[in-house]
Amino acid sequence: MNCYILIGGQSRRMGRSKSELFLDRVANQALKVFEVVMAVQRHDGAAASIETIYEKLHHDQAPVFGLTCALEHARERCFVLAVDYPFITAEILLYLRERFENSNALLLAPAWSGKTQMLCGGYAPDLLARIKQRIAAKRYDLRGLAGEDEADIVAEEELRAKFDGEPLRNVNTPEEWIQT
Repeated sequence: MNCYILIGGQSRRMGRSKSELFLDRVANQALKVFEVVMAVQRHDGAAASIETIYEKLHHDQAPVFGLTCALEHARERCFVLAVDYPFITAEILLYLRERFENSNALLLAPAWSGKTQMLCGGYAPDLLARIKQRIAAKRYDLRGLAGEDEADIVAEEELRAKFDGEPLRNVNTPEEWIQT
């Protein structure tokens, strides 16, 4: 299974590139679990420290474009991970991968900090047509992409019982990075 790390964000709240800060750390953990790990960058973005694929030309800013690029490249079930998870561990990635592989779900995403972490999960290519319809309608959110019977949302309580620390903490500001 391929893992695609989304690195196309602007990092405005962070004040500097999250790719420069976190990509190597996130990629190193992902490489312990996935056969292929690639970065997904905006069409006009710089190459990363790992193999990089690029989104098609578009003028909006949203992770849905990176997800589309990943699914088109993989053409099979894949894992999509934002660079915003610098505390991610190989252990939790392996758990999520295995759960997705053993599921018929079109989408698997963990809950953490009270939110479904849509940018740390498994996606089936069956979702691509829906994603493209949403993009055409300028609806860029990922929540609700799959119906309840099509999605496996891993409960936060389950994950916290199995994994120590904050492996799914989404870091967007220097304060969030320093606090840990």
